[in-house]
Amino acid sequence: MLSRIAESLYWLGRHVERADCTARILDTYLHLLPTGSWATDHQVIRSLVDSMGLSGDDEVEGADSGKLIRTLVFDTERASSVSGALIAARDNARGVRDALPLDVWECLNVTWHGLRSRASTGGGPHTYLRWVSERCAIAAGLTDQVMSHDEGWHFLAVGRALERADMTIRLIAAADSETGSVPPWRALVSACGGWEPYVREHGGSIGQRTAIEFALLDRKFPRSVLRCLTAAEASLAELEAAGSMQQRDPRRDPSSARRIVGRTRTGLDYRTGTELTSELTSLLSSLQRTVASAHVAVTNSFFRRGDEVTWANIGSDGALA
Repeated sequence: MLSRIAESLYWLGRHVERADCTARILDTYLHLLPTGSWATDHQVIRSLVDSMGLSGDDEVEGADSGKLIRTLVFDTERASSVSGALIAARDNARGVRDALPLDVWECLNVTWHGLRSRASTGGGPHTYLRWVSERCAIAAGLTDQVMSHDEGWHFLAVGRALERADMTIRLIAAADSETGSVPPWRALVSACGGWEPYVREHGGSIGQRTAIEFALLDRKFPRSVLRCLTAAEASLAELEAAGSMQQRDPRRDPSSARRIVGRTRTGLDYRTGTELTSELTSLLSSLQRTVASAHVAVTNSFFRRGDEVTWANIGSDGALA
């Protein structure tokens, strides 16, 4: 597979997942905040900004609730916003239409056309965010059900799994530091889309330990960090096997990303609940480094990068020395 196509599919998976996760997080916080407190609860706004990795962004730091919603939901120029991520996903899909089933392309294209009309209907952010989550679910379902699970699908799946793991890790970190009016552990589980599965597993009461165990270690919940790393490792193993049968650049190591993810996944798999709560800060930092390192390893191993330019000496007669 051409590295250009592989990279576009990888980012397609990441952008769709970013739009879905951001929509879920914002919708959860909008619903859990007590009536009338959204505009004044600065700690909740800080938690939102931190969970999306936007700390230090001048445009969102100190923004009021209205501006924050406009920036994180409707800003089409910002790739980390809901609308911007869906536009980026459609742009990546447009460049690799031959590698995608028609149903997947049409889903993303229809979503792209609907962004502006949905934003201008005046239904409010909740209606818009619910629509986005539904469209992302349709796109994810189509890629899994009608797309061949070949190299292209595995690149998309790796991007989706790494983005999902990263967002869940950020949510846990934000919940651990939150002191505002939103119940932090309820917000964590709900923003992951896992409230009903959590209740079936642990009952209606929720606390720090059970919420963290669910979001980090649950083997059956698709958005837990352990499940995401397991999925990424499996797809990276398939890509490594496919790459071993092709002649590749010897400077690239297709197994490096799998080793990074696999080591962390193994260590996380055997953690206990007591260790999670006592070592949470260092563990979350380590997990974030793993996701970042895995992304770099995937980029260096599989995607095209310009060859290093070297200049030859040219003699006074114009001949190469």
